[in-house]
Amino acid sequence: MTRTCDVLGRLLPGDVQAVHRLVEQVEASDGIAPLSEHVLLHLPYGGDAEVRNLLVRDGSEVLAYAHLDVTDQVDGSSAELAVAPGVRGQGLGRALVTELLHQVPDGRLRLWAHGDRSEAAALAQHLGFRRSRVLFQMRRSLTAPLPEPVTPDGVVLRTFVQGQDEQAWTELNNRAFVHHPDQGGWGMNEVELREKEPWFDPAGFFLAERDGSLVGFHWTKVHGGHDGDAPHEHDHGHSHPDHEHHDHPPIGEVYIVGVDPSEQGRGLGPWLTLVGLHSLAQRGLSEVLLYVDESNTAAVRTYERLGFGRHMTDVMYSH
Repeated sequence: MTRTCDVLGRLLPGDVQAVHRLVEQVEASDGIAPLSEHVLLHLPYGGDAEVRNLLVRDGSEVLAYAHLDVTDQVDGSSAELAVAPGVRGQGLGRALVTELLHQVPDGRLRLWAHGDRSEAAALAQHLGFRRSRVLFQMRRSLTAPLPEPVTPDGVVLRTFVQGQDEQAWTELNNRAFVHHPDQGGWGMNEVELREKEPWFDPAGFFLAERDGSLVGFHWTKVHGGHDGDAPHEHDHGHSHPDHEHHDHPPIGEVYIVGVDPSEQGRGLGPWLTLVGLHSLAQRGLSEVLLYVDESNTAAVRTYERLGFGRHMTDVMYSH
């Protein structure tokens, strides 16, 4: 049967399910999801309205998929892709990236490769991309001793209240990550999407207040072990195919730690990190992970001092 490549806006439910099946195949083969959390969060709803979805099909089967976001006029378009393990080596990845370059408005494209795989590096180099950003996944045992958190003076700790704290938290998050390429500029919809996920638990979402105002937070997450972990994908529930594909025991995550810029240097970040780690350990989890940019050497050193070591690497290639 003739293979086709469709460039679509929002996906219909049948295409969403086909992409989820492809993601499951790739993750089972490679040991890592080929798409980021943001893509997987929005995919059950057909994807963001502004993105382009590229599907390579053989009949009704999706052999390869690419997600293209052309909305960032500052840093340029960004994309991620997945190719079914059984059809690799047939030029589908190269054809998809070539089509992505045709789709971008100004020739600029940032391409994420999840897992620092030699095949992705070779393809990127062949097509004129350069390695431009590296994201570490770091892990630590939760059975090893943890320092006790010492609450900074004048700070009160509480947990997130759903339906009350979304706006104030979003404003704090955007102050804390004003220059961050992924975490900054969030709207409340990004919080609300995550509140619908089976992993969302306000009891693991810690807020620090000073004089009644939010000044810091640690949002923890647990991968795996959720009731109703049924077809849905890497982050959110409902009747969508499940995004969280798990073939491992539950593992905790230092999902997001943020501190108001006015509070920098007062020890809130390390304290909040320890608060979350103790919470995850008390839930009976044996391991925790986090993501940090290679370029953020201060944060990498801080996490290494807390017993974290590098486990996996994601790479961005730029054209």
